[in-house]
Amino acid sequence: MQASGWAQVSNFALVRALSNGTAQIDPYHWETKDESWYRGHYYSVKSPVLPALTLPVYEVLKASGGARWAYETAVHAREHRSWRWRPSALPADLYGRNRIRTYHVRDKIEVATPLVWVLGLFGCVLPALGLMLLVRRLGDRLEPGYGVAAAVTLGLCTMVLPFTTLYFSHVLAALLGFAGFAVLWREREGEGRLALVGLGGVLAGLAFATEYPLALGGAVLGLYAISRGSRARRGIAYAAGAFLGASPLFAYNLSAFGSVTHLSYANAVKDQGLTGHDVLGSNAGGFFGVGVPDPKVMLDLLFSAKGLFTLAPVLVMGVVGIVLLRRRGRRAEAWVIGGLAVAYLVYNSGYWLPFGGGTPGPRFLMPVVPFLALPLALAYRRFPLTTLALAVPSALFMLTATLTYPLIGDDFVGFWAKLVDASNFEATFVTSLGAGHGWQGIAPVLALAAAGAMLAGVAARPRGASDTRLALGAVVGWGVAAACVPWLLGGQSALGGDGGAAALIAVFAAAGLAAVVVISAARAWRGRSLVASAHVEDDHVAPALAGQRQS
Repeated sequence: MQASGWAQVSNFALVRALSNGTAQIDPYHWETKDESWYRGHYYSVKSPVLPALTLPVYEVLKASGGARWAYETAVHAREHRSWRWRPSALPADLYGRNRIRTYHVRDKIEVATPLVWVLGLFGCVLPALGLMLLVRRLGDRLEPGYGVAAAVTLGLCTMVLPFTTLYFSHVLAALLGFAGFAVLWREREGEGRLALVGLGGVLAGLAFATEYPLALGGAVLGLYAISRGSRARRGIAYAAGAFLGASPLFAYNLSAFGSVTHLSYANAVKDQGLTGHDVLGSNAGGFFGVGVPDPKVMLDLLFSAKGLFTLAPVLVMGVVGIVLLRRRGRRAEAWVIGGLAVAYLVYNSGYWLPFGGGTPGPRFLMPVVPFLALPLALAYRRFPLTTLALAVPSALFMLTATLTYPLIGDDFVGFWAKLVDASNFEATFVTSLGAGHGWQGIAPVLALAAAGAMLAGVAARPRGASDTRLALGAVVGWGVAAACVPWLLGGQSALGGDGGAAALIAVFAAAGLAAVVVISAARAWRGRSLVASAHVEDDHVAPALAGQRQS
């Protein structure tokens, strides 16, 4: 049950506004800086799709006394020393430098946190489950039996895990984009039905309506859709579907702003000041904040302290899986996944805020994550120990981020180590029941994560492994790179400061190495047991055969 930041509160403000029959968030605008000012009113800068989808849940909560339940839950949590839900920004920085307003707004955010959590169960957790099921289905199509391992890796070892607990639209948008890819893949393997091409376009359009940068993914999927057959007919079907899928956004823009093309990010507040909208133009530079791509930023997005491959090194094996996918003859799909990864990396490197502020990784690369997780099914089959070895530190990093404080700014990964050392974790459902912020509060989460990992291993039943040395080298290489490359890129060294980041890297690398050693030893012992059993059986069978020959 995470504390609310600007993005979550902005989405929640739009939910409440829609409940009141308007898109204007004037009564709630001091609660968030993710807002825009247009023609005398405040609007959320977020897309309306996630708030609209979770609006029925909010209406049920509102009608059934949910506000009272949320208030009592927040009070009970505070009685058990849960202070995370209450914002701690200085009055001089926010809330128009008004101390009375500061405390009033903080109270409102604190008591609304349980409501935001419930909305996240429907708007984030359910889409994450859907995304995992799709990865499992397609993964089993690539390598039967390994889809579950790829799906659990996606949910446990990547940014999908922390963002299922945060009321952002990233997981929902990633689901819609990946679902469009899955539909087009099915159409490609079937009889070439234009209806499926159109459905793929609908999902891609709805993904764009959920998060505007998904237009880039929609363009790549469009090329995939028309890469065979009648390009004109297929292109028209896909484009018509995409327009239909994006129509809810167009309708919202027309109703809220009087123009189909006016996006909510226009006139975004840059500095609230005393009025709440002193300076506008937060995304004014370039095209909605996107300028010329920067190669240095590309490297940062992948290898800095919060880089994609630093915190989730198992996705490197997803890149390896793309190569294996192409060798399997799936060239079109390999090109789609690789093209999407490159396209989003280039786009993200040109954005003025590439990591998206406080975040457990480069969150604008989230649409690529499920595409990189899919080829893990092939990687688990070809390099089982190496993939597993890199999955272990990935899972530990993502669990640590989720259970301590996911929305860290800059490169302060070592802050997670401080919170772990202090046994100061985020609230869970049992925290509000009195379990506290220590290990007792997060024990159910850890137990479920361990059970999910073990069941995925049972489902996959890996058939032998000869990559023990490669696995050991991969973990050691990741540990060295995670500690040194951020410093080489001009960031803070993991070995500097209080050493918190270095401690996490060392412990997580050791866990990956231990997993390799244990599994290799278990397989060696099992192999010797089978050989011994075979010898015993031969000792019993040989005399019997000799007796039969004498007879």
